[in-house]
Amino acid sequence: MAAPKVRQFAGDFRMWRKAVDGSLTPVIPEALDPERNQPIETNAVSFAYEAGDETTINSKRRGALYNQPIFTDALPGTTSVSITLLEVPTPILARVLYGSAADAAISTGTVTDGSVTVERLNGPIQLAHRYIKSSPTPTIETAGAVALVAGTDYTIDLRKGTIVILSAGAVGATINVGDVLTVNYGYETVTGTTILGGAVPTESFFITGDMEDRVSGEQGYLQIYEVKLQVDGEIDWLATEPLSPVLTGKALVPNGAPAPYKFSVYKQVV
Repeated sequence: MAAPKVRQFAGDFRMWRKAVDGSLTPVIPEALDPERNQPIETNAVSFAYEAGDETTINSKRRGALYNQPIFTDALPGTTSVSITLLEVPTPILARVLYGSAADAAISTGTVTDGSVTVERLNGPIQLAHRYIKSSPTPTIETAGAVALVAGTDYTIDLRKGTIVILSAGAVGATINVGDVLTVNYGYETVTGTTILGGAVPTESFFITGDMEDRVSGEQGYLQIYEVKLQVDGEIDWLATEPLSPVLTGKALVPNGAPAPYKFSVYKQVV
């Protein structure tokens, strides 16, 4: 008698952002990884299937066959995917914020006679750079070349790269919203990502799973050709536990794909 086929899968899941033209961008780029994309820590991956409408043709013959089904068929349904993540790289953080992300790398430099518009008084105004150098000392002047005094007319947060125009200051009191100031400062080398939250409700991903049946030793390979993911539920940014978002969405069948997803199981013959 054959042994019961008990299954217990473990897997390395990799995610790529999929653009409209089909091009793929790794979620965790890694040059040393065989697929140039580091596996993302994953707690659960599940599929759901919602059956399509059923088409039925009933007989109109006399007698007992009247209104009895003589043909029935079900239209293709919809496959949905849910993935629970244990780590949150930047592209996934963008999903948490329902937004889009753009990476940037800025080398150290200086701003000479730059301009910044006063968007508000007594509130933070973002400069073009972060990690402003303390030396040489940053300077701010009005359009009339009147120097503002730090601590009296304005405050500056060097790390965040923000200034606050103090309306109580001698010169600050003469500045209005909409005025353009002249700024001079140096800044450090910075890498970072900007996320425009609430701008993109869903985003397409290509997902693979390099699977192993821990009971039989069989190998498996999962391909989800395209799934439009969004966050399922609310995310508490101040939770005592690390963020663990659940992403869900409909699986599509892109051009050339045989189905919404494909799973192959294989084992070497020795």
